[in-house]
Amino acid sequence: MLQAFDLSFSPDPRVGSLFDHVDVSLNPGDKVALVGRNGAGKSLLLRILAGRLNPSTGRVVLTRGLSLAYLPQDFDFGFHGVLGELLARDCPNASPHAIAKAIHRLGLSPATLGQVYSTLSLGEKMRGALAALLATEPDFLLLDEPTNHLDALTKEWLERFLRESSEGVLIACHDRSVINAIADRVLDLNRGTLTEYAGGFDDMVAAKQTRDALQLEAWVRHRDEDRRLRISAEAASQRAAKITRKPTTRTYDPKAKAFYAGKEARMDKRAKAIRSRVQKGREAAPDKPIVQDSLALEFPCRPMRSPEALTARGLGKRFGARVLFERLNLTLNRGSRVAVVGPNGCGKTTLFRILMREEAADAGEIHWAPGVQIAVLSQERDALEMTQPAIKALDPGDAAAAQFARAALAGLGLRGDMAERPVGVLSVGERTKVEIVAMLVSGANVLLLDEATNHLDLASVEALELALAEFPGSILFTSHDREFVRRLATDVVVLGE
Repeated sequence: MLQAFDLSFSPDPRVGSLFDHVDVSLNPGDKVALVGRNGAGKSLLLRILAGRLNPSTGRVVLTRGLSLAYLPQDFDFGFHGVLGELLARDCPNASPHAIAKAIHRLGLSPATLGQVYSTLSLGEKMRGALAALLATEPDFLLLDEPTNHLDALTKEWLERFLRESSEGVLIACHDRSVINAIADRVLDLNRGTLTEYAGGFDDMVAAKQTRDALQLEAWVRHRDEDRRLRISAEAASQRAAKITRKPTTRTYDPKAKAFYAGKEARMDKRAKAIRSRVQKGREAAPDKPIVQDSLALEFPCRPMRSPEALTARGLGKRFGARVLFERLNLTLNRGSRVAVVGPNGCGKTTLFRILMREEAADAGEIHWAPGVQIAVLSQERDALEMTQPAIKALDPGDAAAAQFARAALAGLGLRGDMAERPVGVLSVGERTKVEIVAMLVSGANVLLLDEATNHLDLASVEALELALAEFPGSILFTSHDREFVRRLATDVVVLGE
C-alpha cells in the first residue's frame, strides 16, 4: 500500500501552503484520478508521493516489498539516442525479459527499440516512456498528465491499457473521458484540501452538485434563522426600553416602580439570551458553498481588410521516404476558425512551422494578406522569460496595457500576487495561461494555436473556448480535444489520411 499522512507543502513561505494536512491511500490495483485547477499543486503532490520532493510536513509510506514508478508531466523529449538506450538509461537493473515484456504490453514492435527517440511520434514517445516505467515491474504507476499531446486513438489505447493493467494507478488528468473510463475514485485537490469521490469524473460532478445543494440549503436556513433571532432580540430590547420610560406626573405610581424595573430586567435577560443563541449558532454555522470564480476572456484585435488572411496552395513536406502531406491547399478566411486534426506524427506542428516560415516546404506557396499580425502559441510553452515575474514577462508596455494584462491574468485565475511570481515557478498550465495573455496584449488579428488546451484545467478550457468563439479575427488551431474542436471550428482540415 502507498500511504501519505498529513502532507503539507509550501513552495515559498511568503505565499503559504498549496495544500495542508492531506492524506492519500492507494492499494495495488486501484485506479485513482487526481484533479484540480491549474496551480492547485497536483504535480507537486505526485512528486512528493514519488519521493522526488520533500513535503513541508507529513510523511509518505510505501509497504515493504512494493515499488512505484513516476512519469512526470514533461517526460524526456530531448533524448537523442535510440529508444533501447533510453530504456537502458532509465532502468539499468531491468532484465531483458522485463524490457521485452514491457514493449509487448505497450504494443511496440522490437524494431522500435532501434529507432531514434527524437524521430518517434508523441504517442510513441509516451509509450516508450511508459515502457521504461513498466520494465522496472512496479506495483504503482504515478502519471502526471500523460494524455497531453496524444491523439484520440492513442488516448483510447491508453484508457484500455490503464483500465486493464494490474498496477495501481494514480493519474493527474484534466481529460474527462479518460477519468470516466479508468477511475474508480477521484481525488479533488481544491483550495488546499483533498476531497475523495467514488466513481469517475461524472460521478464526482453529480456528488458535488448534491453536496453543494444540501450545503446551500443548510446555509440559507441558518441565515434566515439568524436574521429572525436578531430581529427578536432587538424587539425585546426596544420593549424593555419602553417599559421604564419616565412617566408623567398624572400617571406616576411609586408602587409600580419595582414592578416595571423587574419587567425591564426580564426583557433584557431575554434579549441577551437570544443574542447568545445567535452567537452560538454562528459558531456552529455551516459554511457558505464556495462558488468557483467564473473565468472570462476578451481578445482585442486589429482590423483586417482582406477577406482571406492566408492562402496556401500545393504544400508538400517529407522527411526522407516519409511523406507528411502533399498537394495541401489551405485557406484561412477573415473571422474563420480552422481546426487541423490528425494522429500524432501526421505533420500538424510541421505545417505550422512552415506557415510561419520557420521551416521550408518541399513544394507549394504561402501568401499572408497585408495587415496580418500573427500571435503563436507553441506546444513547448517556452516563449516567455522564465526568471521574470509573469506580469513583466508579458512586456505590456504602457500602464493601460499593463492594467489590461493584469485583468486578463485574473480572468484566467492568476490573481493578485500570483501575477508577480516568476514564470519558471508556475505550473505548466499556469504558464500556458500567461502565454495566452501574451497573445491578448499583442493585439494580433490571426492566432495560431498548437494544442492550446494542453495542461489547462476544465474551467480555463471553457473560458478559452468562449473567448475564441467571440474572437473577431482568424484562428488556425490544432487540438486532440474532440469537444473543443466540435464547439469551436468553422472548418476542419484532416491530415494523415
